[in-house]
Parts: sequence; structure tokens; C-alpha cells
Amino acid sequence: MNVACFECGCKAQHEHHVVPRSKGGTKTIPLCVTCHSAVHGVDISVPALTRSALAKKKARGERVGGVPLGARVAPDGLTLETEPSEAETLELVRELRTAGASIRAIATELNARGMPARGERWHPTTVARLIRRCV
Repeated sequence: MNVACFECGCKAQHEHHVVPRSKGGTKTIPLCVTCHSAVHGVDISVPALTRSALAKKKARGERVGGVPLGARVAPDGLTLETEPSEAETLELVRELRTAGASIRAIATELNARGMPARGERWHPTTVARLIRRCV
């Protein structure tokens, strides 16, 4: 959307219904996040909405946060269980690092062996993070 905010003139990111859709409203005006938040009396920016959604998930007992390499979310949606293919990768990283291999050499070896990566391929930066967290 490359339109100016109806209220302040800066770049608009939202089309706000003047009359709520629930009451049959069809007309909208362009508003920026700040002005749209002011209309509703709450912070409705994307980061604020994300924080709120994660807090609600956590309050319901649902899992939030990333899943570490070597694990996957269990069918219950809450706990983690071992991901065998990734656990094998972790073990190889541990062995190579113990043997004195550099981070770059480990990334090269993982790619050469076709070890599963969460991205397209293993990068030294990813291996360094993995070693800091898990090894």
C-alpha cells in the first residue's frame, strides 16, 4: 500500500473500516499503525500482536519457542521428542569437534555427507551456533 495515512499523512499500512464490518460497514480509510492503534485505544502493531498471541498460547499451556536441532514437537503439541535424523547429525558434530575439526570443516563434512539441514545446506555460522547451544 503506497498511500498516505488519513490522519497524519505518513505511509499507511492498514485500511480501517469507518463503520465496523460487523455493523455493515464497507468504507475504509488508510491509516498508519500508530493512528490505527490510537483509534482502537491499544497497541495493535505486529510486534504487540505477536507478543499477545504468544502470551495467550503460553497461558493455554501450548508450546511456544523454537525447536532445537535433534528434537521435534511431539503429537501432543507440547513436549519435545527425539528426531532421529537430526540426533545423528548432532552426534557427528560432537565427534568431529572432539577430533579437532574446525567449524568450517564440520559444515563442509555435513554437506558432503548429505546430513539434513533445516535450511538448504550447512553454513559455518549455523554450525557455530549449534556448537554453542548443543555440543
